[in-house]
Amino acid sequence: MIMLFSLNRFCSLAISTLLVGTLSTSIALPDQSLLAAELLVYQGTMVPDDGDATTSTKEYKITVLRDRGDDGGVLYWTIRENGRGELSWIEQFGVSRWIDGNGFNLQSSRTSLANPLILFNSENHTSLIPLALFQIADGGKINMDTVWKQGGLSYRVTEREQMNGKSFWRVLGFNSFGTKRTVWVSADGVINRLEERVTVGQGERHTLEYRLVKREVVSDEACDKTIAAFAEFTSLRDQLELDLPSKEVVWDDEQLKLLRAQSDKLIEIAKTTTLADLSLIAKKDVQSQNGRRGGVASLTTRAMGKVVTTPGFELYRGSGFDEASLKGKITILHFWDYKDSPLTPPYGQVGYLDFLSRKYADKGLQVAGVVVRPELEDPTLRTRVRASTRKFASFMNLSYPVLADVQGYISELGDPRRAGAKLPLFVVLDKSGKVVHYKVGFYEVDRQVGLRALHDIVKEQLE
Repeated sequence: MIMLFSLNRFCSLAISTLLVGTLSTSIALPDQSLLAAELLVYQGTMVPDDGDATTSTKEYKITVLRDRGDDGGVLYWTIRENGRGELSWIEQFGVSRWIDGNGFNLQSSRTSLANPLILFNSENHTSLIPLALFQIADGGKINMDTVWKQGGLSYRVTEREQMNGKSFWRVLGFNSFGTKRTVWVSADGVINRLEERVTVGQGERHTLEYRLVKREVVSDEACDKTIAAFAEFTSLRDQLELDLPSKEVVWDDEQLKLLRAQSDKLIEIAKTTTLADLSLIAKKDVQSQNGRRGGVASLTTRAMGKVVTTPGFELYRGSGFDEASLKGKITILHFWDYKDSPLTPPYGQVGYLDFLSRKYADKGLQVAGVVVRPELEDPTLRTRVRASTRKFASFMNLSYPVLADVQGYISELGDPRRAGAKLPLFVVLDKSGKVVHYKVGFYEVDRQVGLRALHDIVKEQLE
Protein backbone atom coordinates (compact mmCIF):
# COMPACT_ATOMS: atom_id res chain seq x y z
CA MET A 1 0.00 0.00 0.00
CA ILE A 2 1.31 3.34 -0.93
CA MET A 3 0.86 6.98 -1.24
CA LEU A 4 1.94 10.49 -1.04
CA PHE A 5 2.27 13.67 0.85
CA SER A 6 0.21 16.80 0.54
CA LEU A 7 -0.54 20.25 1.75
CA ASN A 8 -4.09 20.96 2.81
CA ARG A 9 -7.56 20.03 1.84
CA PHE A 10 -6.73 20.74 -1.65
CA CYS A 11 -4.68 23.73 -0.76
CA SER A 12 -6.53 27.00 -1.07
CA LEU A 13 -5.69 29.13 -4.08
CA ALA A 14 -4.34 31.86 -1.85
CA ILE A 15 -1.87 29.56 -0.11
CA SER A 16 -0.89 27.88 -3.38
CA THR A 17 -0.13 31.24 -4.94
CA LEU A 18 1.82 32.26 -1.86
CA LEU A 19 3.90 29.08 -2.00
CA VAL A 20 4.65 29.46 -5.67
CA GLY A 21 5.60 33.10 -5.24
CA THR A 22 7.53 32.80 -2.00
CA LEU A 23 8.95 29.29 -1.93
CA SER A 24 10.05 28.67 -5.42
CA THR A 25 10.85 29.65 -8.93
CA SER A 26 9.76 27.32 -11.70
CA ILE A 27 12.60 26.19 -13.95
CA ALA A 28 13.38 23.47 -16.44
CA LEU A 29 14.91 20.59 -14.50
CA PRO A 30 17.87 18.58 -15.74
CA ASP A 31 17.38 14.82 -16.08
CA GLN A 32 20.50 13.48 -14.41
CA SER A 33 21.22 15.60 -11.34
CA LEU A 34 19.61 16.06 -7.93
CA LEU A 35 18.84 19.70 -7.29
CA ALA A 36 19.53 21.53 -4.02
CA ALA A 37 15.92 21.66 -2.79
CA GLU A 38 12.62 21.12 -4.55
CA LEU A 39 8.90 21.40 -4.04
CA LEU A 40 7.07 18.30 -5.32
CA VAL A 41 3.28 18.29 -5.51
CA TYR A 42 1.31 15.11 -6.15
CA GLN A 43 -2.36 14.39 -6.66
CA GLY A 44 -3.90 10.97 -6.35
CA THR A 45 -6.99 8.82 -6.07
CA MET A 46 -8.05 5.49 -4.63
CA VAL A 47 -10.86 4.03 -6.73
CA PRO A 48 -12.82 0.79 -6.10
CA ASP A 49 -12.70 -1.87 -8.79
CA ASP A 50 -16.41 -2.53 -8.20
CA GLY A 51 -19.23 -0.33 -7.01
CA ASP A 52 -20.04 3.33 -7.48
CA ALA A 53 -16.80 5.21 -8.09
CA THR A 54 -18.58 8.54 -7.64
CA THR A 55 -19.36 7.90 -3.98
CA SER A 56 -16.45 5.56 -3.15
CA THR A 57 -13.44 7.36 -4.63
CA LYS A 58 -10.92 8.87 -2.27
CA GLU A 59 -8.79 11.81 -3.39
CA TYR A 60 -5.65 13.17 -1.83
CA LYS A 61 -2.97 15.77 -2.42
CA ILE A 62 0.57 15.69 -1.13
CA THR A 63 3.19 18.40 -0.98
CA VAL A 64 6.82 17.44 -0.43
CA LEU A 65 9.85 19.61 0.22
CA ARG A 66 12.86 17.58 -0.84
CA ASP A 67 16.07 18.81 0.76
CA ARG A 68 19.14 17.36 -0.91
CA GLY A 69 21.79 15.52 1.10
CA ASP A 70 24.79 13.34 0.36
CA ASP A 71 22.80 10.32 1.57
CA GLY A 72 19.87 10.99 -0.77
CA GLY A 73 18.18 13.81 1.11
CA VAL A 74 15.21 14.35 3.40
CA LEU A 75 11.53 14.61 2.45
CA TYR A 76 9.31 16.99 4.47
CA TRP A 77 5.74 16.11 3.59
CA THR A 78 2.16 17.13 4.25
CA ILE A 79 -0.97 15.35 3.11
CA ARG A 80 -4.63 16.24 2.81
CA GLU A 81 -7.51 13.87 2.06
CA ASN A 82 -10.97 14.21 0.58
CA GLY A 83 -13.65 11.52 0.85
CA ARG A 84 -13.89 8.30 2.86
CA GLY A 85 -12.58 9.86 6.05
CA GLU A 86 -9.35 11.58 7.00
CA LEU A 87 -6.72 11.46 9.70
CA SER A 88 -6.30 14.16 12.31
CA TRP A 89 -4.14 17.13 11.27
CA ILE A 90 -1.48 15.97 13.76
CA GLU A 91 -0.89 12.94 11.50
CA GLN A 92 -0.85 14.87 8.24
CA PHE A 93 2.81 15.81 8.23
CA GLY A 94 6.12 14.07 8.70
CA VAL A 95 9.77 13.70 7.78
CA SER A 96 11.12 10.82 5.69
CA ARG A 97 14.86 10.23 5.73
CA TRP A 98 16.79 8.19 3.21
CA ILE A 99 17.39 4.84 4.91
CA ASP A 100 18.61 2.46 2.21
CA GLY A 101 22.31 2.70 1.47
CA ASN A 102 22.00 1.18 -2.00
CA GLY A 103 19.95 4.15 -3.16
CA PHE A 104 16.67 2.27 -3.62
CA ASN A 105 13.75 2.72 -1.24
CA LEU A 106 10.05 2.12 -1.75
CA GLN A 107 9.24 0.72 1.67
CA SER A 108 6.20 1.98 3.58
CA SER A 109 5.39 1.43 7.24
CA ARG A 110 2.25 1.00 9.35
CA THR A 111 4.02 1.70 12.60
CA SER A 112 5.29 5.27 12.27
CA LEU A 113 4.66 8.58 10.59
CA ALA A 114 7.97 8.50 8.73
CA ASN A 115 5.88 7.85 5.64
CA PRO A 116 2.41 9.32 5.11
CA LEU A 117 -0.82 7.41 5.69
CA ILE A 118 -4.36 7.83 4.47
CA LEU A 119 -7.56 6.75 6.20
CA PHE A 120 -10.11 4.81 4.18
CA ASN A 121 -13.62 4.11 5.47
CA SER A 122 -15.40 1.37 3.59
CA GLU A 123 -18.88 0.14 4.50
CA ASN A 124 -17.64 -2.40 7.04
CA HIS A 125 -14.04 -1.51 7.71
CA THR A 126 -11.72 1.38 8.49
CA SER A 127 -8.18 1.01 7.14
CA LEU A 128 -4.90 2.85 7.53
CA ILE A 129 -3.05 2.71 4.23
CA PRO A 130 0.68 3.55 4.26
CA LEU A 131 2.17 5.37 1.29
CA ALA A 132 5.51 4.94 -0.40
CA LEU A 133 8.26 7.53 -0.78
CA PHE A 134 8.40 9.75 -3.86
CA GLN A 135 11.99 9.03 -4.64
CA ILE A 136 13.49 5.61 -5.22
CA ALA A 137 17.00 6.13 -6.52
CA ASP A 138 19.96 8.21 -5.42
CA GLY A 139 21.00 10.06 -8.55
CA GLY A 140 21.49 7.97 -11.65
CA LYS A 141 21.74 4.54 -10.08
CA ILE A 142 18.75 3.16 -11.95
CA ASN A 143 19.62 1.24 -15.10
CA MET A 144 17.87 -1.22 -17.35
CA ASP A 145 17.21 -4.51 -15.54
CA THR A 146 18.13 -3.11 -12.11
CA VAL A 147 16.57 -5.44 -9.52
CA TRP A 148 16.19 -5.33 -5.75
CA LYS A 149 13.97 -6.71 -3.00
CA GLN A 150 12.34 -4.63 -0.30
CA GLY A 151 9.68 -5.64 2.19
CA GLY A 152 7.34 -8.16 0.60
CA LEU A 153 8.01 -7.07 -2.98
CA SER A 154 10.71 -7.58 -5.57
CA TYR A 155 11.41 -4.71 -7.97
CA ARG A 156 12.68 -4.71 -11.52
CA VAL A 157 13.36 -1.90 -13.99
CA THR A 158 11.77 -3.11 -17.22
CA GLU A 159 11.99 -0.37 -19.83
CA ARG A 160 12.17 3.31 -20.71
CA GLU A 161 8.87 5.02 -21.53
CA GLN A 162 8.05 8.41 -22.98
CA MET A 163 5.38 10.50 -21.25
CA ASN A 164 4.62 14.08 -22.25
CA GLY A 165 7.86 14.27 -24.15
CA LYS A 166 10.00 13.09 -21.21
CA SER A 167 11.71 9.77 -20.56
CA PHE A 168 11.05 7.65 -17.47
CA TRP A 169 12.09 4.26 -16.17
CA ARG A 170 9.20 1.82 -15.70
CA VAL A 171 9.61 -0.23 -12.50
CA LEU A 172 7.47 -3.21 -11.51
CA GLY A 173 6.97 -4.30 -7.90
CA PHE A 174 5.71 -7.86 -7.70
CA ASN A 175 5.26 -10.90 -5.47
CA SER A 176 4.16 -14.49 -6.02
CA PHE A 177 0.62 -13.30 -6.87
CA GLY A 178 1.74 -10.98 -9.65
CA THR A 179 2.40 -7.28 -10.14
CA LYS A 180 1.24 -5.16 -7.20
CA ARG A 181 2.90 -1.83 -7.92
CA THR A 182 4.05 0.00 -11.05
CA VAL A 183 6.23 3.09 -10.80
CA TRP A 184 7.43 5.55 -13.42
CA VAL A 185 10.58 7.29 -12.20
CA SER A 186 12.79 10.00 -13.68
CA ALA A 187 16.50 9.53 -14.33
CA ASP A 188 17.32 11.41 -11.12
CA GLY A 189 15.06 9.18 -9.02
CA VAL A 190 11.87 11.21 -8.53
CA ILE A 191 8.63 9.29 -8.96
CA ASN A 192 6.45 10.80 -11.66
CA ARG A 193 3.57 8.33 -11.39
CA LEU A 194 2.62 5.33 -9.29
CA GLU A 195 -0.15 2.73 -9.52
CA GLU A 196 -0.87 0.06 -6.92
CA ARG A 197 -3.38 -2.67 -6.18
CA VAL A 198 -4.82 -2.24 -2.66
CA THR A 199 -7.19 -4.58 -0.82
CA VAL A 200 -9.14 -3.32 2.21
CA GLY A 201 -11.92 -4.66 4.41
CA GLN A 202 -13.35 -7.97 3.34
CA GLY A 203 -11.44 -8.34 0.10
CA GLU A 204 -12.50 -5.01 -1.41
CA ARG A 205 -10.06 -4.26 -4.23
CA HIS A 206 -9.01 -0.77 -5.21
CA THR A 207 -6.60 0.93 -7.55
CA LEU A 208 -4.43 3.55 -5.91
CA GLU A 209 -2.65 6.10 -8.07
CA TYR A 210 -0.73 9.34 -7.75
CA ARG A 211 0.95 11.66 -10.24
CA LEU A 212 3.48 14.45 -10.00
CA VAL A 213 1.72 17.68 -10.99
CA LYS A 214 4.37 20.24 -10.00
CA ARG A 215 8.13 20.23 -9.51
CA GLU A 216 9.89 23.48 -8.63
CA VAL A 217 13.16 24.68 -7.20
CA VAL A 218 13.02 26.10 -3.66
CA SER A 219 15.32 28.86 -2.45
CA ASP A 220 17.69 28.22 0.44
CA GLU A 221 15.83 30.75 2.59
CA ALA A 222 12.44 29.17 1.96
CA CYS A 223 13.87 25.70 2.51
CA ASP A 224 15.39 26.68 5.86
CA LYS A 225 12.14 28.28 7.00
CA THR A 226 10.12 25.19 6.08
CA ILE A 227 12.54 22.87 7.87
CA ALA A 228 12.33 25.06 10.98
CA ALA A 229 8.53 24.93 10.85
CA PHE A 230 8.58 21.14 10.59
CA ALA A 231 10.87 21.01 13.61
CA GLU A 232 8.32 23.00 15.66
CA PHE A 233 5.39 20.86 14.52
CA THR A 234 7.29 17.64 15.21
CA SER A 235 8.37 18.88 18.65
CA LEU A 236 4.75 19.68 19.52
CA ARG A 237 3.63 16.21 18.42
CA ASP A 238 6.29 14.65 20.63
CA GLN A 239 5.16 16.76 23.61
CA LEU A 240 1.56 15.63 23.12
CA GLU A 241 2.68 12.02 23.72
CA LEU A 242 0.14 10.50 21.37
CA ASP A 243 -0.08 6.86 20.38
CA LEU A 244 0.21 7.32 16.62
CA PRO A 245 -0.75 6.42 14.01
CA SER A 246 -4.38 6.31 15.12
CA LYS A 247 -7.68 6.18 13.27
CA GLU A 248 -9.06 8.75 15.69
CA VAL A 249 -7.34 11.30 17.92
CA VAL A 250 -9.16 12.65 20.99
CA TRP A 251 -7.43 15.34 23.04
CA ASP A 252 -7.41 15.22 26.82
CA ASP A 253 -7.39 18.38 28.96
CA GLU A 254 -3.61 18.63 29.24
CA GLN A 255 -3.13 18.17 25.50
CA LEU A 256 -5.73 20.84 24.74
CA LYS A 257 -4.02 23.21 27.12
CA LEU A 258 -0.72 22.71 25.29
CA LEU A 259 -2.38 23.13 21.89
CA ARG A 260 -4.07 26.35 22.95
CA ALA A 261 -0.72 27.73 24.09
CA GLN A 262 1.04 26.72 20.87
CA SER A 263 -1.54 27.27 18.12
CA ASP A 264 -0.81 30.94 17.41
CA LYS A 265 2.93 30.27 17.41
CA LEU A 266 2.42 27.49 14.85
CA ILE A 267 0.51 29.83 12.55
CA GLU A 268 3.27 32.42 12.71
CA ILE A 269 6.15 30.05 12.08
CA ALA A 270 4.30 28.20 9.31
CA LYS A 271 3.58 31.28 7.21
CA THR A 272 4.71 30.86 3.57
CA THR A 273 5.66 27.21 4.20
CA THR A 274 3.97 23.98 3.22
CA LEU A 275 2.59 23.77 6.78
CA ALA A 276 0.62 27.03 6.52
CA ASP A 277 -2.76 25.42 5.96
CA LEU A 278 -2.24 22.76 8.62
CA SER A 279 -1.47 25.44 11.19
CA LEU A 280 -4.86 27.04 10.49
CA ILE A 281 -6.59 23.67 10.67
CA ALA A 282 -4.90 23.02 14.03
CA LYS A 283 -6.20 26.33 15.38
CA LYS A 284 -9.72 25.57 14.20
CA ASP A 285 -9.55 22.10 15.74
CA VAL A 286 -8.55 23.54 19.12
CA GLN A 287 -11.42 26.04 18.98
CA SER A 288 -13.86 23.28 18.02
CA GLN A 289 -12.63 21.03 20.82
CA ASN A 290 -12.95 23.87 23.33
CA GLY A 291 -16.55 24.46 22.24
CA ARG A 292 -17.26 20.77 22.43
CA ARG A 293 -15.78 20.56 25.92
CA GLY A 294 -17.98 23.45 27.02
CA GLY A 295 -21.08 21.75 25.63
CA VAL A 296 -20.22 18.44 27.29
CA ALA A 297 -19.51 20.21 30.59
CA SER A 298 -22.97 21.76 30.44
CA LEU A 299 -24.55 18.37 29.73
CA THR A 300 -22.64 16.85 32.64
CA THR A 301 -23.90 19.52 35.03
CA ARG A 302 -27.51 19.00 33.93
CA ALA A 303 -27.27 15.19 34.12
CA MET A 304 -25.87 14.99 37.63
CA GLY A 305 -28.56 14.16 40.17
CA LYS A 306 -31.18 13.10 37.63
CA VAL A 307 -33.27 10.13 38.66
CA VAL A 308 -33.87 7.47 36.07
CA THR A 309 -37.44 7.16 34.87
CA THR A 310 -38.71 4.24 32.81
CA PRO A 311 -36.22 4.19 29.92
CA GLY A 312 -38.01 1.74 27.63
CA PHE A 313 -34.95 -0.36 26.86
CA GLU A 314 -35.26 -3.49 24.73
CA LEU A 315 -33.11 -6.50 25.63
CA TYR A 316 -30.92 -7.55 22.69
CA ARG A 317 -28.45 -9.91 24.28
CA GLY A 318 -27.99 -11.60 27.65
CA SER A 319 -30.34 -11.90 30.58
CA GLY A 320 -30.87 -10.74 34.14
CA PHE A 321 -31.84 -7.15 33.41
CA ASP A 322 -35.07 -5.60 34.62
CA GLU A 323 -35.77 -1.88 34.50
CA ALA A 324 -36.87 -2.14 38.12
CA SER A 325 -33.26 -3.05 38.99
CA LEU A 326 -32.15 0.47 38.11
CA LYS A 327 -33.05 1.11 41.72
CA GLY A 328 -31.52 -0.97 44.46
CA LYS A 329 -28.22 -1.59 42.66
CA ILE A 330 -25.26 0.44 41.50
CA THR A 331 -25.60 0.60 37.72
CA ILE A 332 -23.21 1.44 34.91
CA LEU A 333 -24.96 2.30 31.64
CA HIS A 334 -22.60 2.25 28.68
CA PHE A 335 -24.09 4.01 25.64
CA TRP A 336 -22.31 3.00 22.44
CA ASP A 337 -23.08 1.59 18.98
CA TYR A 338 -22.13 -2.07 19.70
CA LYS A 339 -21.53 -2.81 16.01
CA ASP A 340 -19.67 -5.90 14.90
CA SER A 341 -18.05 -3.96 12.03
CA PRO A 342 -16.08 -1.92 11.56
CA LEU A 343 -14.30 -2.82 14.77
CA THR A 344 -12.32 0.22 15.84
CA PRO A 345 -10.07 0.18 18.93
CA PRO A 346 -10.53 0.51 21.81
CA TYR A 347 -13.91 -1.19 21.15
CA GLY A 348 -15.78 1.15 23.45
CA GLN A 349 -13.61 -0.14 26.35
CA VAL A 350 -16.17 -2.92 26.87
CA GLY A 351 -13.47 -5.35 28.02
CA TYR A 352 -12.81 -3.24 31.10
CA LEU A 353 -16.54 -2.96 31.76
CA ASP A 354 -16.86 -6.70 31.60
CA PHE A 355 -14.04 -7.00 34.14
CA LEU A 356 -15.88 -4.66 36.53
CA SER A 357 -19.13 -6.55 35.99
CA ARG A 358 -17.57 -9.91 36.83
CA LYS A 359 -15.62 -8.56 39.81
CA TYR A 360 -18.42 -6.71 41.59
CA ALA A 361 -21.63 -8.43 40.44
CA ASP A 362 -22.04 -10.24 43.76
CA LYS A 363 -21.53 -6.97 45.64
CA GLY A 364 -24.42 -5.14 44.01
CA LEU A 365 -23.04 -3.80 40.72
CA GLN A 366 -24.77 -4.28 37.40
CA VAL A 367 -23.45 -3.21 34.02
CA ALA A 368 -25.63 -2.75 30.94
CA GLY A 369 -24.51 -1.92 27.46
CA VAL A 370 -26.97 0.36 25.66
CA VAL A 371 -27.02 0.34 21.86
CA VAL A 372 -27.39 3.82 20.39
CA ARG A 373 -27.64 3.80 16.59
CA PRO A 374 -29.68 5.82 14.09
CA GLU A 375 -31.11 2.61 12.63
CA LEU A 376 -33.07 2.00 15.83
CA GLU A 377 -35.41 4.82 14.84
CA ASP A 378 -36.70 2.56 12.04
CA PRO A 379 -38.41 -0.58 13.47
CA THR A 380 -37.78 -2.44 10.21
CA LEU A 381 -34.01 -2.16 10.72
CA ARG A 382 -33.88 -3.30 14.33
CA THR A 383 -33.50 -6.97 13.45
CA ARG A 384 -30.29 -6.14 11.60
CA VAL A 385 -29.04 -4.05 14.52
CA ARG A 386 -29.86 -6.84 16.96
CA ALA A 387 -27.88 -9.37 14.89
CA SER A 388 -24.89 -7.03 14.69
CA THR A 389 -25.02 -6.40 18.45
CA ARG A 390 -25.19 -10.07 19.32
CA LYS A 391 -22.28 -10.84 17.03
CA PHE A 392 -20.13 -8.20 18.68
CA ALA A 393 -21.11 -9.27 22.21
CA SER A 394 -20.26 -12.88 21.39
CA PHE A 395 -16.95 -11.83 19.86
CA MET A 396 -16.06 -10.00 23.09
CA ASN A 397 -17.58 -12.76 25.29
CA LEU A 398 -19.47 -10.17 27.32
CA SER A 399 -21.03 -11.29 30.58
CA TYR A 400 -23.30 -8.26 30.98
CA PRO A 401 -26.58 -7.69 29.10
CA VAL A 402 -26.82 -5.40 26.07
CA LEU A 403 -29.97 -3.32 25.55
CA ALA A 404 -31.28 -1.14 22.77
CA ASP A 405 -32.24 2.48 23.39
CA VAL A 406 -35.35 2.28 21.22
CA GLN A 407 -37.10 5.22 22.89
CA GLY A 408 -34.21 7.68 22.93
CA TYR A 409 -33.49 7.59 26.65
CA ILE A 410 -30.03 9.04 26.01
CA SER A 411 -31.73 12.31 25.05
CA GLU A 412 -33.32 12.51 28.50
CA LEU A 413 -29.94 12.15 30.14
CA GLY A 414 -28.20 14.45 27.67
CA ASP A 415 -26.94 13.21 24.29
CA PRO A 416 -23.28 14.28 23.91
CA ARG A 417 -23.52 14.03 20.12
CA ARG A 418 -25.68 17.15 20.15
CA ALA A 419 -22.69 19.00 21.58
CA GLY A 420 -20.47 17.70 18.77
CA ALA A 421 -18.89 14.97 20.92
CA LYS A 422 -18.74 11.26 20.17
CA LEU A 423 -19.85 8.17 22.04
CA PRO A 424 -19.24 6.21 24.21
CA LEU A 425 -21.08 7.72 27.15
CA PHE A 426 -20.64 6.18 30.61
CA VAL A 427 -23.33 6.87 33.22
CA VAL A 428 -23.25 5.62 36.82
CA LEU A 429 -26.48 5.47 38.85
CA ASP A 430 -26.56 5.07 42.60
CA LYS A 431 -29.00 2.75 44.39
CA SER A 432 -31.78 5.33 44.18
CA GLY A 433 -31.38 5.54 40.39
CA LYS A 434 -29.74 8.98 40.58
CA VAL A 435 -26.95 9.94 38.16
CA VAL A 436 -23.68 10.26 40.10
CA HIS A 437 -21.26 10.10 37.17
CA TYR A 438 -21.49 11.21 33.52
CA LYS A 439 -18.44 10.65 31.31
CA VAL A 440 -18.22 11.28 27.56
CA GLY A 441 -15.49 9.51 25.59
CA PHE A 442 -12.85 7.04 26.62
CA TYR A 443 -11.13 6.79 29.98
CA GLU A 444 -7.40 6.82 30.38
CA VAL A 445 -6.22 3.28 31.00
CA ASP A 446 -4.19 2.42 34.09
CA ARG A 447 -1.95 -0.59 33.50
CA GLN A 448 -2.69 -1.99 36.94
CA VAL A 449 -6.37 -1.14 37.40
CA GLY A 450 -7.76 -0.52 33.92
CA LEU A 451 -10.39 2.22 34.01
CA ARG A 452 -9.20 3.61 37.33
CA ALA A 453 -11.54 6.64 37.38
CA LEU A 454 -14.61 4.47 36.84
CA HIS A 455 -13.31 1.76 39.15
CA ASP A 456 -12.89 4.25 42.01
CA ILE A 457 -16.42 5.61 41.57
CA VAL A 458 -17.89 2.11 41.63
CA LYS A 459 -15.98 1.18 44.80
CA GLU A 460 -17.11 4.39 46.49
CA GLN A 461 -20.77 3.74 45.65
CA LEU A 462 -20.61 0.12 46.78
CA GLU A 463 -19.19 0.97 50.18
